[in-house]
Amino acid sequence: MLVQWVSHHAKMGMPYSIKDLQAEAAKMAGREPGRQWHRRFLKKFPEIQSSKGTKLDPKCAKHFNEAIINNYFDQLKRLHAHFPGGIPPQHIWNMDEKGIQMGGGQKNSGRKYLFLKHKKQKYHIQSNNLELVTVIECVSAAGEVVPPSFCLQEGSLPDLCGLGNNQWGR
Repeated sequence: MLVQWVSHHAKMGMPYSIKDLQAEAAKMAGREPGRQWHRRFLKKFPEIQSSKGTKLDPKCAKHFNEAIINNYFDQLKRLHAHFPGGIPPQHIWNMDEKGIQMGGGQKNSGRKYLFLKHKKQKYHIQSNNLELVTVIECVSAAGEVVPPSFCLQEGSLPDLCGLGNNQWGR
């Protein structure tokens, strides 16, 4: 019964910690499990593993699902079909952004969550209000590269004097 509970929540993208698992087991059993009970549980059900998840902002999590991703690719196919020969690679661009934390901030709690072993994505939702620098880079399907852009909230620009022309876009 408990393994179905863990599997259901993991499939729904709502992983639980070891403490959550022990609390649910206590509710079901009517008593607290032992301190090492979770180790035996995980050994008995190898399809579930304890690991650290990757943090995913709640705003991103809202749009990180199969229906939205399928819709994107369906629209892309329709666009390709609309133009004879499809959209040329030099007109297809990918933009990626990476947030870099400035200063201190919260340390990683080290808390592990329960996920199905065969799932590659292991996310848990966490919102932090941190001072970030966002680095944006763009690459076309033809291999063209736009130099990275830096988005700052306020203040002085980072010192980029050490970057040579051959380092842009790496």
